[in-house]
Amino acid sequence: MLQVPVVSVVPALGPVSPEADDGPQGGHPAPATARKTAPRASLRVIATSDLHASLMPYDYCANRPNSSMGLGAISQQIAEARGEAQNCLLFDNGDFLQGSPIADFAATARRRRAHPVITAFNTLGYDAVTLGNHEFDYGLRFLAQALTSARFPVVSANIARRLGKSPARDDTLVPPFAILRRQIVDHAGKTHVIRVGVIGFAPPQIEEWDRDTPDGGILTRDILASARAWLPRLRARGADIIVALAHTGIGPLDPEHGTENAATALAALPEIDAVVAGHSHQVFPGPDIPAAAAVDPVAGRLAGKPAVMPGHSASHVGIIDLELERCPSRSRRWRVVGASTRVGQRSTAAAMATPALHQALAPDHRAALAWSRRHLGETSVPLHSHFATVAPSAALNLIAEAKADHVRQALVGTGWEHLPLLSSGTPFRTGGRGGPMNYTDIPAGPLRMRNLSDLYPFPNTIVTLLLTGAELATWLERAATVFNRIEPGSAQTPLLNPAVPGFVFEMIPQLSYAIDLSQPARFDPQGRLESPEARRITGLSHGNRPVRDEDGFLLVTNSHRAGRARLQDPETELKVVFTDGARVQSVIASYLQRLGTVSGAVRRNWHFLPMPGTSAIIATGDRAAPHLGDIAPFRPVDLGKDGDGFAHYRLHL
Repeated sequence: MLQVPVVSVVPALGPVSPEADDGPQGGHPAPATARKTAPRASLRVIATSDLHASLMPYDYCANRPNSSMGLGAISQQIAEARGEAQNCLLFDNGDFLQGSPIADFAATARRRRAHPVITAFNTLGYDAVTLGNHEFDYGLRFLAQALTSARFPVVSANIARRLGKSPARDDTLVPPFAILRRQIVDHAGKTHVIRVGVIGFAPPQIEEWDRDTPDGGILTRDILASARAWLPRLRARGADIIVALAHTGIGPLDPEHGTENAATALAALPEIDAVVAGHSHQVFPGPDIPAAAAVDPVAGRLAGKPAVMPGHSASHVGIIDLELERCPSRSRRWRVVGASTRVGQRSTAAAMATPALHQALAPDHRAALAWSRRHLGETSVPLHSHFATVAPSAALNLIAEAKADHVRQALVGTGWEHLPLLSSGTPFRTGGRGGPMNYTDIPAGPLRMRNLSDLYPFPNTIVTLLLTGAELATWLERAATVFNRIEPGSAQTPLLNPAVPGFVFEMIPQLSYAIDLSQPARFDPQGRLESPEARRITGLSHGNRPVRDEDGFLLVTNSHRAGRARLQDPETELKVVFTDGARVQSVIASYLQRLGTVSGAVRRNWHFLPMPGTSAIIATGDRAAPHLGDIAPFRPVDLGKDGDGFAHYRLHL
């Protein structure tokens, strides 16, 4: 088990002494008249989730201050929420160590200081946190080192080093739960002790997503199986109320085993009193989540329990107000008799970090700025992702070429160097839930470290797979899932399917092919076979020769993509030919330093099959207009911006 401090946790998880918990009369029973009305108290749960190391009010990629960004922008809001309530707890729901240049810097620099996110949590006085999937992106050793400075419990019940015969016998990576012993003041001004149980969960898919990262090796359990094993123990060991820090999305009440989105089903378990959900970067309560069985997006209830999902990147603060009543039972001294939930959005006006947080993070901020401004090379062409899903992209080509160059050198003298070497490029920033500014947009000119965080924001590692021609076609079919089916002759259909993240798309510049948008997607948004007869990829060729099903190719991809492929098709054993633990960001940096200047026109190696008399609508970033020349063959028509700030264009197919 990782050595994580368990501050404020009852050491032996034993019973609280009667003198500490029974009010001013010690252990003596109160008069009958005093027992007519049970004491009541309020407890506020404040929560953040999916911060992705967004800390300071500064846009490192753009190299300019941005007062609406980061934990600093909501730290005052957290302070105000605390000031409004007498009894408060502050939690984070995971995905806090990765996602910004300051996190990339912290992962690469030799440092003696605490990780900046842990510094922020310590400064703001977080009471407990759980692990998300991105905590593992930099490897287990890095995670362990980062957590050693935490002055709060870190919990997760379904992530293990070794699995036992049952979930309750697993050797969990961090403690599965913690019990926070706190004093609360009731409505009459009297002080009591309450034990708040906090238990954490994360998507079990982490086991595959991070299998190919250095020093990997975690194992996972189904979220609900782990919850059913640990929750009775948590209650038996004295927890009065239980809050689930669930780094998982809001899904069905009765999900499949191993589901990625289990928050609703978790809330239905009798031991749980409140849920903090996350992972899917949505906001709940609110219109992001439609009403469904056991899901009330207006009242903020999952299976009748209060729940919040506070967005991502410090966009929102989740608040659950619990009304508690003292129980006569000695096994459980408080119960929830009422609740309200809300999410507070960060202010659009300039918001300053609390002075303590600003002072604590200042050294890390200065060091990250110096690191982010390191010069790597030049580019004579803009590198952007505004139209990377509809036309060949210089940004994606650079990613693919850097990865291919790295592996090509490594395979010299091996038995694999005779096979055709292919490499993929992915547009990681394509709007979606990240909003209209969530696009890579690097102008021609100097390339610096901060631009790499913009171009390739994830610390994935290089993985090279051996694929047949048939498997390669399937790989591209899954990439084409991002597109809606376009009926010939139609004019209003959105080109991109909002249920599929833009990063599912990828292109392979060494191949030539067309995408038939009149066909349905072969796979559903989760990558599972849905339309076996459908084929969107046509004319697939390598060089001047059609790709045959039995042909062999090497495809350079990344650790996360390889893990997703295993989950989507568990019956097929992917053959990994080469992986050396090199992070793609570092590979691109080295390539740029050798190359000097990114230049040259992009070869249009793929296209949509022509659909005369047909058009579709694409939503893209608000800075896309200067790059319309990239999609000139579609004769784009500017349709203006929507209420969220996305620019819309009609593309003639």
